[in-house]
Amino acid sequence: MGGMDVIGNTYLVALTRPWAEFAGDAAAIELLEQNVFYDYMRKCRWFAGKARMIKFLKVQQLLTMPIEDSLAYLVILHIGYTYGDEEKYAMPVSFLPDDYELLGQVNHKAFITKITVDGKPGWLVDAIYDFRFQVALFENIWGNAETKQTNGAIIYHKGKGLAVTDENMCYLCTIPELEQSNSSLIYGNKYFFKLYRKLFREVNPEVEMLQFLTETGGFKNIPAYCGSLTYARPGTPPVTLGLMMQKVASKSDSWVSTGDDLNNFLFMFVEKLFGVQDEVFEKVELLGKRTAEMHLALLSDKKNKDFKPEKFDAGYVKFLQNHLNNLLNKRINLLKENYARLDKNAKQLADDFINSENIIRHFFEKIGSNDLKSSRIRIHGDYHLGQVLFTGNDYLVIDFEGEPESSIADRKIKHSPLKDVAGMIRSFHYAVCAKLYFSSETQGINPLRLQKAADRWYKLITDAYLDAYMQTMGDITAIFGNRTELNFLLQLHLLEKSVYELGYELNGRPDWIRIPLKGIQQVLFEIEKFNS
Repeated sequence: MGGMDVIGNTYLVALTRPWAEFAGDAAAIELLEQNVFYDYMRKCRWFAGKARMIKFLKVQQLLTMPIEDSLAYLVILHIGYTYGDEEKYAMPVSFLPDDYELLGQVNHKAFITKITVDGKPGWLVDAIYDFRFQVALFENIWGNAETKQTNGAIIYHKGKGLAVTDENMCYLCTIPELEQSNSSLIYGNKYFFKLYRKLFREVNPEVEMLQFLTETGGFKNIPAYCGSLTYARPGTPPVTLGLMMQKVASKSDSWVSTGDDLNNFLFMFVEKLFGVQDEVFEKVELLGKRTAEMHLALLSDKKNKDFKPEKFDAGYVKFLQNHLNNLLNKRINLLKENYARLDKNAKQLADDFINSENIIRHFFEKIGSNDLKSSRIRIHGDYHLGQVLFTGNDYLVIDFEGEPESSIADRKIKHSPLKDVAGMIRSFHYAVCAKLYFSSETQGINPLRLQKAADRWYKLITDAYLDAYMQTMGDITAIFGNRTELNFLLQLHLLEKSVYELGYELNGRPDWIRIPLKGIQQVLFEIEKFNS
C-alpha cells in the first residue's frame, strides 16, 4: 500500500509499484487526489477554479507518454465544485530522482511533491518543465507518432508549417516567463507549443482554424500551423491536448499600437486641434484588407463540411434570435440591478437603452423576415485589436480559440463574417473612448467636447477600415446579398457586441460602462431606419 509522511508543507508519497505501474497504485493516487494535486494547482496560473469551493477532485485517467529512459503520465483531473460546471484539467507528470544530474536546473514551479519510487527518493514534477518530456513532444509531432493507451491513443500530427530542416529543434526548448491560462514551450525561438490545461470533449477550434488557414485557405498572416496533439477514443470526438504553431515576432498587439497612434491625436485635441495622420489611415486600411483576406480564405473551401459556407437557414435564424433575446434579457436585468452605481451621464445612456427594449426586440424579429441571402462561415469569433499583432509593417491574426464564454460547440457555429468586422469596429470605439475619457490630459475638459471628438475619430477610422475591407472582399452580392442586408447584419452584430460588453464592464470596470452604452446608442440611431 502507498504510504505518506508530511515534511513541512510537502507530502512524501511512497509508491509500492514501479514507476511504469504508477497507474495501478490506487493508494498513492488517492493520497495525491486528497492531499497534493489541489494545493499544487492553486499556485498555477492555468487553474481557473481557485475562487470556487471544491467538492471533489479525482484522477480520471493516466495516459502514458514515453520519454527518454522513462515514462511521463498525462494526468486527466476531474474536478467538481459546490456550484457551477465541473471541469477537467491536463497535468503531465514525471519522476525526477534526487540524484538526477540536472535537478538543480529545473524550474522551481515544477515540483509537485516528494515521492519515492522503488525506495528511491525524488520528486513528482510537472513534466512541462522536464527536458526529456519537452524533447519527446517535439520528436513525436515531427514523426506523426501514435501512443496506444488502454482506451484509445494519443495522436501526434505534423503540420505543414514545420520546416523540413528543423528536426533537431527539440533540443532547443525554453519556457516563457509569462504564465497564461495554458502552458507554453518555445523551440529554437521558432516554434511555439501550447499545452491546453483545461480540456473540452472536442477538437479545439484554434487547431482547426490554424490548420485550415495554413494548409487549405493559404492565409499567410497568422502563426502557421505546425502540429497538434490529441487524445482519440472510439465513439467520442478527439480531445485537443496541444498545438504547435510558428512563433511570430511583433512590435506590439494592435490595441497598444492604436493607443500609441491615439496619443498623437490626444495631444492635438488638448491643443484644440483635430487631425489624424495619413500613416494611421494606411494602417487601418491594411488591417481592413487583412481581415477580408482572412474571410476570403475561410470562404474558399466548398467541400469540407466543417468549413464550407452555408446560408441563413431556419435553424440558424431561430438560434440567433434566441441567443440575442436571452443576451438582452440578462444585460437589462444586470443593468437595472446596478443602476444606482452609475454616474449621471451613464444613467442617461442606460435609460435610453432600457427604454428602447421593444425597438431592439422588433429589430431582432427582422432576422427571420428579411429572407437573408448572406453566407455564413467559420469566423475568428473573438476579433479585436488585442488579437492582431503589428509587426511594424504588417498584421498577424492570433488566438483563434473563439469567444471564451461560449461552449466549444457554439464557437464552431458559422456566422456572417460581419460578426468579426463588428468586433473590430467595437474595439476601435473602445480605444478612442478609453484614451479620451480616462487620460489625465483630458481631465476637466467638457465631456460633450470629449464625446464629439471621440465620435469623429471613430467615424473616420471605421469608414477607412470598412472601405478597405469591402474593396478586398470584391463582389458583395455573393457573400452579403446586397448593401441593405450588409448594413442590417453589421448593425445587428454591432448591437450584439455592445450589449455583450455591458456584462463585462458591470462586473469588472463599472467606470467604463459608458463605452458600450454609447455604442448601443449609436446603433439605435441606425436601426430606426430598419424599423420604420
